[in-house]
Amino acid sequence: MKIRLAELEDIDKIVKLGNNVDEFKVSEKVVSFWPKKVIESCINSKNEIIIISEVEEQIIGFLIVNYNPTFSKAVFENVFVIEEFRNKGIAKKMLDLATKKLKENNCKYICSLVDINDNQGIGFYLKSGFNKGIDCVWLDKILDDDFKE
Repeated sequence: MKIRLAELEDIDKIVKLGNNVDEFKVSEKVVSFWPKKVIESCINSKNEIIIISEVEEQIIGFLIVNYNPTFSKAVFENVFVIEEFRNKGIAKKMLDLATKKLKENNCKYICSLVDINDNQGIGFYLKSGFNKGIDCVWLDKILDDDFKE
């Protein structure tokens, strides 16, 4: 198994994998995963991080982080590992690499949103040292057709 930063040649594999994850859907009108050009922009950006996990050149998991240097804050947008590879510490290794990269960029605060019913996701973050915050309601507004379902 290899954990590394995503590269441009990984885009199609990441998007294909992400599009098959129902848990990424946040509302009825928004696409369930990031459009291909957003993933490409993330890989080309110095403020976004995409970490992948692969076995024999097959991507089995990814973690996407959005870093805002003005606020010194990062938001873990998506974490996913294929079911057969879960509970092996893969997500934790990706989170650790992302956290290391964020610290190198002077990030001082990280957070994530997890569905209130996603006990496994909540447990993952709690075990990784996150604090459980307040319950929120997701609100969104589509400004570009790329994000419409």
